[in-house]
Amino acid sequence: MHFLYVLSVVAMVSGAQIDTKYYDYSIEDYMKVKESRNFTGKVILTTGSSSGIGEGIVKLFAILGAHVVVTGRNQTEIDIVAKEVEQLSPQHLKPLKIKADLTKTSEMQFLLNETIKTYGKLDVLVNNAGIGSMAQLMDKDFMKSYDSVFSIDLRAVVELNRLAVPHLNQTNGTIIHISSMCTHAPTNLGLDYSMAKEAMNMMTRVMAMELGPYIRVNTLSPGAILTAGFRDSKVPIIVKLRERALHNAPLKRFGQPLDIAKGVVFLASIDAEFLTGEELVIDGGLIYNYGGIIE
Repeated sequence: MHFLYVLSVVAMVSGAQIDTKYYDYSIEDYMKVKESRNFTGKVILTTGSSSGIGEGIVKLFAILGAHVVVTGRNQTEIDIVAKEVEQLSPQHLKPLKIKADLTKTSEMQFLLNETIKTYGKLDVLVNNAGIGSMAQLMDKDFMKSYDSVFSIDLRAVVELNRLAVPHLNQTNGTIIHISSMCTHAPTNLGLDYSMAKEAMNMMTRVMAMELGPYIRVNTLSPGAILTAGFRDSKVPIIVKLRERALHNAPLKRFGQPLDIAKGVVFLASIDAEFLTGEELVIDGGLIYNYGGIIE
């Protein structure tokens, strides 16, 4: 039974007056869905966008008309991606290129300030930059690994969010955290990494409560994504993880950066305007058959 019909019946019985405009959108809003992937004029800042998943994200946003920032710690990689992004942009928009170390407050401030100085606003912040870990609790250098992982994967995200929120408030913007399926399918490896990503997931939920209704905050958790680093690694445990992921995935393939980029674009679009505090897992179903002991 249609929801509006039920409401009208309840209204007649109770004598209440209900303005149905609050219960459905106009047909013009339905028509806007056709343009929901048009990001012309939008400003997108994606950390860690000089390679891997972040590279895929900025390329897709550029194709969809957005102004993008290409940032990372390797200037050569930044320049290569920026050139490709400009070529992919329908209007050949030059991306903003910024080399930044997110463990340094001054460089994060520079990243935000230059973005606002160049474009005048910020619409979407994608916290993608991060480092992985295979560390275990009793490893000799575990605390060193822990500090390194948490400085990038969590502390830098918190600090960049704090810097970005005043600008996102002005645009009814959105924050997207790139987490990991490991928070749902734990193994005996990467304790520090898994802890940082699980903390990020909770941060998403709490920030959604704090920053609504003006800013939406969501998480995207990738599975086994075939970035260059993951594909080319000869480290024995990474080789085992690749084999396990491909064998156990219901779709029998690795994810590509584009798979994640499409999810990010969805979360940033008007199609997701009623989503906040949520987590989107894009892993080809691997989450159901991956966790456990890895020798």
